[in-house]
Amino acid sequence: MHQRLLRALQSVANVRLVAALRDDRLAFPKTELRVFIPDVHLISEQRRIQGGFRYSTNHTDLLTRVAVALKNLAGQAAAGETLITYQVGDLFDLWRESSGLDNQVDIAARIKLDHDRLIRALFDADLNTQFLLGNHDFDLYRWPNYSGWARRYYFPRGAPQAVLLHGDIFDWIERFPDGIQDLIVFLFSPHAKANQYALGRMHDKIRLTHAGNPYTAFLQNAKAASLGALRSVDDGIPSRWNVQQDTSLFLNAAYECCHKANTEYQMNLKVAVIGHTHHARIAVKESPDGELFTLIDCGAWIEECIADGDGGPSPNAQIAALGANEARIYQLSPLRLVGQADSLRPIVNRLSGF
Repeated sequence: MHQRLLRALQSVANVRLVAALRDDRLAFPKTELRVFIPDVHLISEQRRIQGGFRYSTNHTDLLTRVAVALKNLAGQAAAGETLITYQVGDLFDLWRESSGLDNQVDIAARIKLDHDRLIRALFDADLNTQFLLGNHDFDLYRWPNYSGWARRYYFPRGAPQAVLLHGDIFDWIERFPDGIQDLIVFLFSPHAKANQYALGRMHDKIRLTHAGNPYTAFLQNAKAASLGALRSVDDGIPSRWNVQQDTSLFLNAAYECCHKANTEYQMNLKVAVIGHTHHARIAVKESPDGELFTLIDCGAWIEECIADGDGGPSPNAQIAALGANEARIYQLSPLRLVGQADSLRPIVNRLSGF
């Protein structure tokens, strides 16, 4: 299924490999492929101009084509096969869209109007995207239309081995080590569902973590995120490519949270999938007894990245996938941009808000 996904992506985009990990210890169902679309941060065009933001969403037309390709791929799955698409949070950027939030006004509605094709593709019932709440669109929980959006998913069903989170909880752990244990329960316990009080406390913690950032020059990364060396997918996918280890951002925090969940709730979490950092990477922690813990950070569709050997930064446009015994992250770019034109894309991106 990984190869069919790659062919589908190549039908709409130039594709390079950011990272890959093939290891029997992952051991997910061979008949299930999970695809992750990370942070998008949509805002309305009017607000983009008014706010003077340096960054807006990268390649919205390309992301629309990706969503359509994923829907078609899901429809072509063989009997017993499943392709599940997740949007990993921060689809909308409510913080940049409005300086104040009114519980009676759906701020996301005006963002949707300016990105109608993309929204229709992501919300297509045949794609059946599963949506997470990120820190920038967490306030959506206040409106009934988004009551089905979650703060975490476990998979596979029955015997979960992985947790999908937006990733901002690890900011809390880094900055506020005390006083968040009860919130961790709501995010990691398979039995607890966050009530309105807990959701309100999460909202306050999220806001406190990001207080003071106007988000005009950057959202997460003031400089382009370093991806290391990217690889042509035409050269084949190695069993390990660009896999980081122990010192990688949030790796230890994710490991400790999953270890705690495994101990307290008799789970077997060995993979955490996140967005939030806007820095695509796969990182692993291997114990002396052969246990493997994997962090898959899916990247973003906003801000910039830079690869070893590239002449300059490029817009983040990443897709991650996990299935069977393999995880991959790809960097995409529009098919119409080849060669020298790619080096002009960051400039075009900032001028057009594309």
